[in-house]
Amino acid sequence: MSRSFLRISGAAVAVAALAACSETSAPVEGEDLVPALVPSASSAAIEAVMPGEVIVQTREGVDPAAFARGKGLGLAGQLSAPGLAIVRVPAGNERAMAAQLNRDPSLRFAEPNYLRQPHAIDSRLWAFYNPGGLSIRFTKGGSRGSPVSNYLSTLDADEDNVNNYGAGGSAVVIGSLDTGVDMDHPEFPAGRLIAGRDWVNNDADPADDNGHGTHTTGTMAGNTVGISGVSGAGSNVRVLVQKVCGRRGCPTSAIVSAIRAAADHPGMVAMNLSLGGTSLSQSERDAIAYATGKNVLVIASAGNSGDEVVSCPACDPNAISVSATNWRDELTYYTQFGSGLDISAPGGECYSNTTDESCIYSSYLDGSYAMLQGTSMAAPQVTGTAGVVASKTGLRGAALRSRLETTTDDRGTSGYDTRFGNGRLNSYRAVTGNSLPAGQ
Repeated sequence: MSRSFLRISGAAVAVAALAACSETSAPVEGEDLVPALVPSASSAAIEAVMPGEVIVQTREGVDPAAFARGKGLGLAGQLSAPGLAIVRVPAGNERAMAAQLNRDPSLRFAEPNYLRQPHAIDSRLWAFYNPGGLSIRFTKGGSRGSPVSNYLSTLDADEDNVNNYGAGGSAVVIGSLDTGVDMDHPEFPAGRLIAGRDWVNNDADPADDNGHGTHTTGTMAGNTVGISGVSGAGSNVRVLVQKVCGRRGCPTSAIVSAIRAAADHPGMVAMNLSLGGTSLSQSERDAIAYATGKNVLVIASAGNSGDEVVSCPACDPNAISVSATNWRDELTYYTQFGSGLDISAPGGECYSNTTDESCIYSSYLDGSYAMLQGTSMAAPQVTGTAGVVASKTGLRGAALRSRLETTTDDRGTSGYDTRFGNGRLNSYRAVTGNSLPAGQ
């Protein structure tokens, strides 16, 4: 028997989450970005960048430091790929300088160091989307317009089945590329987490000071709330924690470094990126291709602006892009979708702005738990499932991706569509190849 996926708990706490697509123009040096409380009305919003920084990749035989000196620019640091580096440019002119440098034949490319944002939404904002009151009302059928009294989903993704369907597999590793993790949280037994690097502060302590990364990682691999834990595979699924997001956001340079480091980590099968922005990034594309070439899946959230376009890096064809479904097994009001969407998964849709029902319950800061909603919450459902499938079946790379995408529950238009992708995740079927009886 399965327990209801959206289980309610009194331990939920109020959170200040970061909204999707809240990017602004380039900030002044030292300024902290304060994300908007509501998603951007359009995914065409100008994306924030790291002030005074441009990512370049020189062609073979060209030294990045020498290139920078030749342009009268400083070198801020070299990244993990050959010829990939950050050069210093006048703050406020990042896009113009990137365009100018792109014309130099000694470069493969130049681009601003974009600031992606975590894809979670403050659960207290439901009233903005439900101006008629705090209760959810039926939108279809004979009950249309009437309040919904039973708002918990019975049409879940079957990742909360309690029959230990993932037990007995082999050891694997999945990656958390996020705001870090509360490494001492009781949700993670000793040995479950592997401390990777903090690419924002350039140290070896990926501690979470936001809560977002602890929440997404708990969803993947928490002992009691995470997919690998409740499936019985928890002891076999470890998580490499890398911090790529700080108070400004998530620099492309940090994301790229972390993707490559995760791809190189022994036993890595999939990594989670619950973050995104509006701009295409060549350095992210190259890093994702690098991971894919090593049979490691890159799973990313589609974004929360509600627009019919998938955010980046989820937009990359080599990434698995994830939209969010709600308690009615429909798309949430906030999720992005569109061409290139691969799969959907539960992301939560809060019942009201005063209670947290129907959000996603997971670990948070300082040993606490919280309810959040967003495509940030949907992507780790897929990543956690990928870890369990890899542990139990031995599948990797393209075969693992195919297993996730062909064992879904079809939603929306029959077959593939741009709202649900290949369907809504079914963790139990992905792991076992079987379906639960109706109602379980």
